[in-house]
Amino acid sequence: MNYSFVLTGSAVVFFFLLLGAIRFGRLLGGRGGTEEKGTAGSAAIEASVFALLGLLIAFTFSGAAQRMADRRNLLVAEVNAIGTAWLRIDLLNASDQPQLREQFRRYVDERVNYYKHVADLNQRDVIATKVGAIQNEIWKTSIAAGKNAAPPFAASYIASVNDMFDVSTAQTVAQKVHPPIVTYAFLGFLALVCACLIGLNLVGAKRDTLFHQIIYALVMTVALYIIVDFEFPRIGAIRIDQSDTLLMSQRQAMGSAAAAAVK
Repeated sequence: MNYSFVLTGSAVVFFFLLLGAIRFGRLLGGRGGTEEKGTAGSAAIEASVFALLGLLIAFTFSGAAQRMADRRNLLVAEVNAIGTAWLRIDLLNASDQPQLREQFRRYVDERVNYYKHVADLNQRDVIATKVGAIQNEIWKTSIAAGKNAAPPFAASYIASVNDMFDVSTAQTVAQKVHPPIVTYAFLGFLALVCACLIGLNLVGAKRDTLFHQIIYALVMTVALYIIVDFEFPRIGAIRIDQSDTLLMSQRQAMGSAAAAAVK
């Protein structure tokens, strides 16, 4: 599924829903009359609703941006952990190194593949299962190799492998941590309610304010689009794919099994 088109299509639909809500509010206000429009009670209610909308947008926006930054930082930490573990393979006996290096290459290949398909919910779970299987292989081989190495060297290597797996798990979990869907549903509902209130206040307008209505609908749509885009930064305009180049660079530094055999 192309989630970019889904996200863009949803934004377009929501834009027209906001315009429709404003028109609906004007229709309700025209039927009910304007004699009570602008009373202190109604003004207080409208102010509280708009304040709640602004507060929710601020908190949701901030949370989504922070989670995106956390995922980027975890990716950098994962690349560093992989690089450290890869270098510490040199601490083991030479006879144990080739098998571990080949397992590391396959592991990083699957991690790169995971990030390429992280927006595909089904595919990424399949890849995550493969990653888990390779982790088990690396761990068993590492324990066996550690028994043949000097204890300080073995402990240092095993600790780096453990850190590499921990960061990978943290990154996988971070990809799945999102606010409940009801949060976005309520935010959209609140934006529509505010649009209706705007329409009610436009009943007495002497001229059509279509331009201002479009401005409100556009600003709200873009704000919610950016929030969702921050939350899922690999499916829209905001992306962290550039960070994946760090992992791919690490994989290139590992070389290939054929090149290692020639050496």
